[in-house]
Amino acid sequence: MFAYLKKRFQKAKRWIWLNTDQTSECNVHFDFTPIMGTKTPKAERLVEYCLGNFSQQPILPCSGRRSYLRRRSVLLLNANHNTLCVAANHGRNHRDQKMIINALLTQRAKIPRDLQAWMIRGDSAGIHTDPREGIHLSGMRPKSRRDLVLVPTSCRNRFLGPALQQQLDELKKQWVPWEKKSDTAWWGGALTGDCWSNAKPSILTRRDVLQYFAKHPSERVSFHLTQLPKKTLPIQGLKVGASFTKQSAFAHKCLLLLPGNDIASGSSWYFAGNSVVLMPEPNLEHILHFEMKPWIHYIPLDLHPSDVLAKLQWVIENPDKAQEIVSNSHKRLRWLCGPEYLWACNEVLRRITQSTTQD
Repeated sequence: MFAYLKKRFQKAKRWIWLNTDQTSECNVHFDFTPIMGTKTPKAERLVEYCLGNFSQQPILPCSGRRSYLRRRSVLLLNANHNTLCVAANHGRNHRDQKMIINALLTQRAKIPRDLQAWMIRGDSAGIHTDPREGIHLSGMRPKSRRDLVLVPTSCRNRFLGPALQQQLDELKKQWVPWEKKSDTAWWGGALTGDCWSNAKPSILTRRDVLQYFAKHPSERVSFHLTQLPKKTLPIQGLKVGASFTKQSAFAHKCLLLLPGNDIASGSSWYFAGNSVVLMPEPNLEHILHFEMKPWIHYIPLDLHPSDVLAKLQWVIENPDKAQEIVSNSHKRLRWLCGPEYLWACNEVLRRITQSTTQD
């Protein structure tokens, strides 16, 4: 998938230069015909969902104070004559910055000439930003932070729009027929998410689940740990292994989608497979979660890790209902690829431009 995005990046003749200064600048040239999309009531609901507190009021301009910005993981997007100019906080991963910009462009939305906004790149969905400093854009937000505007882009593996459509088409070739799947649940990824261990209300974390099944092993649940981040306490009996293929994940009837430091990076491909997604109720809002409902698009997990086995048993005993949940999930994802989503994307960008001023 990254190769596909790289190809699109080169084909559209976009160039990115990132310096190594404290506040580097990046000029992204783009040349494409935007897709304006189709306005519908559901598309309008997505706009309201993205705008949060600002769906019925002007959006506040974000502070441009450099001393404030150096304490944040942000990008300043300023579009002018088919160029995105970016002031980036140097302390962060430039590869992620490139992917965010590329994701914004692959929406095929019209980038307003006078767009200027600060975008939060980092984990925890801008939980440390100060609303008094004005509006911030984010890919995700806590449910309590309606002062953050969800910008319709993707980053890492959380694809939306045309990139999500491409992912759906590619992953369909890797599906495993339901009758050939094992009666098991599977999880794969990095041991992240410890930041939520003391959250209120409580959140079912990756460590909770992995520790439980390390003490109470079951042949019906499979774990594939790919990374143990620095300063992260290991789990006894669980070792880091090689990377996995998505097809190997789809060989299981259930996939466990557990939050990392923010929403799981693989959220879109989990739902794009033909296995049932088991997940706790989302603790963060993201466009991928728009109008996503338990028992319709996924099977909710209780706070105790043992509930994984109970919900897996339900899937085994109710194959028709389980596959209907998978089908509903695919319909929802396809909507996030289509003209209604693109209209919402354009409208959010238009509203941001209309409401903000040069700081």
